[in-house]
Amino acid sequence: MKRHRWVPYLLLLPSVVYLALLFIYPMTQAVQLAFTREGQFLNLRAEPTDSAAVTGALALQTEVRIVERSEQQETLQSGAQRPIFWYRVEAEDESGATVEGWVSIRNVFIENRRTSETARITSGEAVREFSLMHFNRMFTDFRFDDALWTTFLLIILIIPAQFVLAIIMALVLQSQIRFSSMFLYVYAIPLGLSDLVAGILWFAIFTQRGFLNSLLVGGGWFELPFIFIQAQQMGWMITIIVLAEIWRATSIVMVIVVSGLQAIPRDYLEAGEVFGASLWQRLWHIILPLLKPSLQVALILRTILALQVFAIVIAITGGDILTVLANETFRWYDPARFNSPNMAAAYSVFIMVISLGVSLFYLRAVRSQEEAVKTL
Repeated sequence: MKRHRWVPYLLLLPSVVYLALLFIYPMTQAVQLAFTREGQFLNLRAEPTDSAAVTGALALQTEVRIVERSEQQETLQSGAQRPIFWYRVEAEDESGATVEGWVSIRNVFIENRRTSETARITSGEAVREFSLMHFNRMFTDFRFDDALWTTFLLIILIIPAQFVLAIIMALVLQSQIRFSSMFLYVYAIPLGLSDLVAGILWFAIFTQRGFLNSLLVGGGWFELPFIFIQAQQMGWMITIIVLAEIWRATSIVMVIVVSGLQAIPRDYLEAGEVFGASLWQRLWHIILPLLKPSLQVALILRTILALQVFAIVIAITGGDILTVLANETFRWYDPARFNSPNMAAAYSVFIMVISLGVSLFYLRAVRSQEEAVKTL
């Protein structure tokens, strides 16, 4: 009788629950918000009747210009009649296109039914439909280009520097020189700090009355403090963010590289030494090729985290002078600013698409020899 092994499936259950509750459900909601237009809109009619064809739709509180009037008679249940006014109005819809059509007085606020030249939409129908409106608004937002450019610039500056430093740090630990264990604790100190704390720390170094200016002025190199963090010093602000992010997160890459180095058989390295390979030759021809799986994981992790850099930028620049994609996501979601979950979801989906694209690129570009052979 065949025995069923249920233990592996039971161990898999927490992972499934985790993915369902903390990944699949939030991402599904975010995608739904990003591609959904919802709210109350009033349909404009081709003729002054409720059954006429729809010529366009306007959101609530839209100011409209009255082009034409039509007075009709409505028969009540008692048999009496009362006048019902229809107005041919003109206004711009949410996409910026000019629409024109008839609306009833029941759906607008107008000061004088017979003489006023403007009115305001006050009621309509609830609408929930698929739309690319939020993405169009995101791409045309005046801060989007700056946020995208700054985000990719930080990735280009941070990732290579982190990997070079992480490999050097890992090689120092792997060499087992004297006090190497102390270096491990020193390297790991930033891992105990959050993004926000790291940003505040580096802000305290470079602010007008910070540690660096105190040293420069106290040492006589400058008469007055140099203002590093200001709108006219964009280069310095980016440099400070890069330094803060490298200092804070390089240790994460180092841990991954160290684990990869420990998996490399020492026989390979000793064979390289026997055949006279220099340290650079062993690094380039032995260590790095065997480190590709670890570097692949580290590249994906660090690039995704760099795309989401937020707290350090806020702590150093405030998020208004210099912005990134994650900051724009928060800015649109913040109830004190724009209070638009749909726009925040559009930014989140955009960041997710970039992250997936970068991950697929790394999976194809940084492959071990075994992986490359399997795909042939």
